[in-house]
Amino acid sequence: MSRILYELRCEHQISQMQLADRTGVSQSTIAKIELGRNEATASTIRRLADYFEVSSDYLLGRTNEFGNVVEQKPRFHTTHDEEELVLKFRQLSPVSQITIRRLIDSVLKGEQKN
Repeated sequence: MSRILYELRCEHQISQMQLADRTGVSQSTIAKIELGRNEATASTIRRLADYFEVSSDYLLGRTNEFGNVVEQKPRFHTTHDEEELVLKFRQLSPVSQITIRRLIDSVLKGEQKN
């Protein structure tokens, strides 16, 4: 659900705070769901699905946008530090995100040489 919620929010070009205001779901809850830290309650899923006009199954990743069942992939687990980095990265402007990506690429190239 985390990836789908993030993608829907980006497609609609709204911030976590704007989504919170429009759905009654707190911004911190939205952030934790997007990071995969929290599972959404039934009430939260219903509110988000209603707002984005999608099914709860789509929001949960059980079906695609056409209502077809999708294969469930194993969940990728992240550490607390990784989750914090993702949250901070998402708060950056697009230009700053590009700068961070380039910095990471540069550091990785340096490590590969060693």
